[in-house]
Amino acid sequence: MSAKVTAKNIDTITVDIIENALRNARHEMDAMLFRTALSPVIREQHDSFPMICDGEGKMIVGQFGSYIPGLLRDFEEDIGEEDVILINDPYLCGGSVSHLNDHLVLVPIYYKGERIGFTSMFGHLMDVGGIVAGSMPVTASTVYAEGIRIPPVKIVRDGKDNKDLFKVLMHNSRTPRENYSDIQALIASCRIGAQRVLDLVERFGLETYLAGCEALLERTNKMMRELIVKNLPEEPVSFEDYLDDDGVGNGPFKMKLTLWREGHEAYFDWSGTSGQSPGPINFYLSEEMFKMFIGIYLIMVYDPAIMFNDGFYPLLHVNIPEGSMLKPKFPAALGCRTHALARLFDVLGGALVANAPAFGTAAGYGDSPYFIYSGHRKDDGEYFHLMEILYGGIPGRPVGDGMDGHSWWPEFVNIPNEYLEIYYPLRVERYTSRIDSGGAGLNRGGNGIEKLYTCLEDGFVSIHDDRARIPPWGINGGLHGEFSQKVLIRTDGSREDLPTKIDNVPVKAGDQILFITAGGGGWGDPLERDAAKVGLDVARLLVTPEKAARDYGVILGKDGRPDLAATETRRAELREARGDVRKFDFGRELAIAAVE
Repeated sequence: MSAKVTAKNIDTITVDIIENALRNARHEMDAMLFRTALSPVIREQHDSFPMICDGEGKMIVGQFGSYIPGLLRDFEEDIGEEDVILINDPYLCGGSVSHLNDHLVLVPIYYKGERIGFTSMFGHLMDVGGIVAGSMPVTASTVYAEGIRIPPVKIVRDGKDNKDLFKVLMHNSRTPRENYSDIQALIASCRIGAQRVLDLVERFGLETYLAGCEALLERTNKMMRELIVKNLPEEPVSFEDYLDDDGVGNGPFKMKLTLWREGHEAYFDWSGTSGQSPGPINFYLSEEMFKMFIGIYLIMVYDPAIMFNDGFYPLLHVNIPEGSMLKPKFPAALGCRTHALARLFDVLGGALVANAPAFGTAAGYGDSPYFIYSGHRKDDGEYFHLMEILYGGIPGRPVGDGMDGHSWWPEFVNIPNEYLEIYYPLRVERYTSRIDSGGAGLNRGGNGIEKLYTCLEDGFVSIHDDRARIPPWGINGGLHGEFSQKVLIRTDGSREDLPTKIDNVPVKAGDQILFITAGGGGWGDPLERDAAKVGLDVARLLVTPEKAARDYGVILGKDGRPDLAATETRRAELREARGDVRKFDFGRELAIAAVE
């Protein structure tokens, strides 16, 4: 009689095969979703995250915090083999989705009558009701203003669509066709993941598959223990950064993190973070989601071969004070939470390297900027609605320059200009790197972007962004990146600066919106950057000759090449005037001094 296969005795080759098969299944889930969703924010920009879990709800592979154990504990019905659960309320899933646009689908996996796992996927639906198009009102003071709230419900029961529920959901959206398609696409992606799990079970047997899953959790746990010991300090270290405002006149808002380790376990404490905002920038941060963020950061920086899963969760301990902007009390508004979500990575990165800045990155554009344009076409009265996520400067790093106009989020991409112009009444006049916006450094901070839209129909524009008052900081001698900016250009040529958070700006056909995002902070002393690299930056229109001379001390000749003698003289002058380099260049002293 053969011995029972367990996580302790399963052979490593089988574990590797199961690991890679699950990775592939996770990517196949993405592919299914992107082929079948209608809204560009999912189809083109990939604003969605999958996971494959074991029977207890522990994530084996994926990209967001597991909410399933809590749902299983509180859900009043059994979840049958052909049922599908839908939820979008952050307050009812522990923050695993963080605003109402994100719809989360859960599909159970049964094998011979036994539930052996789950697949889950969430995606950003373009409109779920509320007081403004896009369902992310800047002026919201409660979550009730942001759209329809869906508790855990069976969107599919015994294999049949819950048609009445679909009717209610579509009735509460300005984009019902896209929403219907997107929900069905989320379900389809979960089903293809579930089928791939069953394929593995058929190939290896249930006992081996489950042992493989447990071995993967243990493997990640072991490898994360080593990362924690090598990279986290034993003495508490604190770091803080700020959001500009909440869109309704309050701010700046502090995000403060203190971290340390005890043995191979790590502790993260958000005490000192500002209280919840009257406006909608609150981020209901799930402890499990934050643990995944920590894991993503540590793994991508220090060992990208490690698999993301729940195996390392027991090693991390997180304290998020209730009533803070990171754990607001119901019914606080949440729709503009991406400002805090993105800034979280800057704060985490700063805390991890506060005592050793040479090993960390600077701050990035620190946001998820949104451009929203909606209205009715004159010729047929058809409603149009666009939400586009824009990107900015990635920070300078120990290993090289930051990327220009790139996404913070893993696997996010831009919407092609051709797609925008085919399906929406607008024209993209310019989409380019914003010259000089990246912070100077030995390794340059990435530039933000400039995107100039011409509106071809009357309508309304809403804007979500930050970093207009408090720029991305530089590190290890690098300089801070430049601010974001938004400008409305009327057909008569008049220009109006817009706030970074504003709803329902009326536009006429021919009006233009200039959308400028922040640059990333620089890394290292800019006076040590190779003069030839600076000359190449100027030739590529990433840096102006004026910035090259002012921040890098590089003087260019008439041929555009660095004058090495003049450059050495200029750099000597700048070093003497500057003195020692700063560990961090926040560039925010005036903004913060106003509230402290």
